[in-house]
Amino acid sequence: MNYVLKTSDIQAGDTLVTSGLGGVFPKGLPVGTVLDIKEPSDEFFMDIKIKPSVDFSKLEELLVILVEDPLSNYTKED
Repeated sequence: MNYVLKTSDIQAGDTLVTSGLGGVFPKGLPVGTVLDIKEPSDEFFMDIKIKPSVDFSKLEELLVILVEDPLSNYTKED
């Protein structure tokens, strides 16, 4: 996981879920479990290894839901 500040309260064993703040994924979807945390002394961010909540090798189907952008049909004539 990238860009986690060293001041963040995160520990090995924590469960990560989506926040819903970006508007892309709904709130509360399980993402994974924190396995290991390293704090390089010369960087602002931690290095975090996560075990995904899903075994990607066992996925048979994937559903991608696209939300239509209301501005995608905008033309200069409108």
